[in-house]
Amino acid sequence: MNAGKIFSVAVSVIVLLIGLGLVAGGGALLWSNTFLRDSEGYYSTRTINIERDSYGVTTYPAQIEFGPAWLFDWSQLVKVKLKATSNKNSGIFIGVAEEGDLLSYLNGVTYDEIRELDINRPFQPPRIDYSEFPGGKLNAPPGEKGFWRASAAGEGTQVLKWGVEEGRYSLVLMNEDGSRGINVAGMIGVRVPIIGGIGVGLFIAGLVLVLFSFLLVFRS
Repeated sequence: MNAGKIFSVAVSVIVLLIGLGLVAGGGALLWSNTFLRDSEGYYSTRTINIERDSYGVTTYPAQIEFGPAWLFDWSQLVKVKLKATSNKNSGIFIGVAEEGDLLSYLNGVTYDEIRELDINRPFQPPRIDYSEFPGGKLNAPPGEKGFWRASAAGEGTQVLKWGVEEGRYSLVLMNEDGSRGINVAGMIGVRVPIIGGIGVGLFIAGLVLVLFSFLLVFRS
């Protein structure tokens, strides 16, 4: 076998491996897009029980940045759903707020911030690590404030849906009346409609590369 044929075979093997990787990745996305979503198209976590002796539980602020606005309506591209039910049979409040507004509201108030959430623990409940912020009472129930980007409140199961926006945001769980003692069961879901399209694109591109690799071998 001359040097040209050896080079051609080497290139075809590399192309084949890349193609198989794309096929596997695209297939995994298509599988998850078909079998792991709920009826509304959200990928959801396991049920998480949160019980804290404070006035609210917040997530660590997330910095959200998007690409050029002309590419997509980013608020429609990624949506978040938070579903929660009070274990005390009382009204609950779920909200999304910018970090500055939320910190101002909770300044001097006893609350907890989720610093780490590990839900991938087989046969074990999720583990949550909190940062505790000691203080006093709320100055007003959360529903009386107007800075929430999205919110849901009431008795029974409450569902908040939010089209993600640019900025620095936190999710918060509280009692609807602003009382102390949080005891809820909830889950978080994310919907990304383009995952199916990405999966199809990767799968097709992988097949093309696989076929191209066989063509290189045949021609060599």
